[in-house]
Amino acid sequence: MRRAVTTAQRAFSSRFAVQPQKASTSSVPDRSTLEKGTVQPTVLKPFVSASLQHEDLFNFEKLVHVDEMFKARLHYGHKIGTVNNNMKWALYGERLGVCVFDLDITKQYLVRALNFVAHVAMRGGMILFVTSNRDTMFDVEKAAEEVGQYSHVRKWQSGTLTNTRQLLGASVRLPDAVFFLSTLTSLGENHPAIIEAAKMTIPTIGVVDSNSDPAYLTYLIPANDDTPQSTEYLLRMFKEAIRKGQDERKRLQQRGK
Repeated sequence: MRRAVTTAQRAFSSRFAVQPQKASTSSVPDRSTLEKGTVQPTVLKPFVSASLQHEDLFNFEKLVHVDEMFKARLHYGHKIGTVNNNMKWALYGERLGVCVFDLDITKQYLVRALNFVAHVAMRGGMILFVTSNRDTMFDVEKAAEEVGQYSHVRKWQSGTLTNTRQLLGASVRLPDAVFFLSTLTSLGENHPAIIEAAKMTIPTIGVVDSNSDPAYLTYLIPANDDTPQSTEYLLRMFKEAIRKGQDERKRLQQRGK
């Protein structure tokens, strides 16, 4: 039986509307279903909340525009000779020996990453901003502070995520997600925090340039990662995503959910 809802409730719930799924007698999957889910994840969909089944709950598709990304120079990669083979799929081509990203692909992956971050913020999650780029480190610190999150812009100490008890003398809360403005260190190597986060099953979001390796990242964004314009744009987008999630959390709390 369908429950009657008011016009206002219907407008709100439409954002969470999903296609009808096979009826289930429990909100928790049994062992057999979990085993099937390891090879066929779609069988677990009926057990996932409606908000998580919405591909673009926060309407970032309308917020992210290709022309703005172009002005922010997100399409610029590095020289052809430095391209990572695992990033060729995201390239549109090259101009004057410099790789050019396909911004339609970049937009698709950016929207996914923004929605994920907003979902984490909506659930009160802790997000860690990480970069080793000295030119943008202060901008990253400021952006994280403005939305009540955390940042790490200095040299990464081995074991920061995997060995906190020995380093700090006590167990601490680990971040719920890690956002990398650049996945490479100043030496051109993959940031060590990526592997540590993977070991601790912490979801990661990373801006991956044409010379970077996207391995071990949960949500990657193929784009320019080292110019002031691109950094400013990406930080602005992710601050907006976190604020949207935080605002939604407050609204749900006021509704008593």
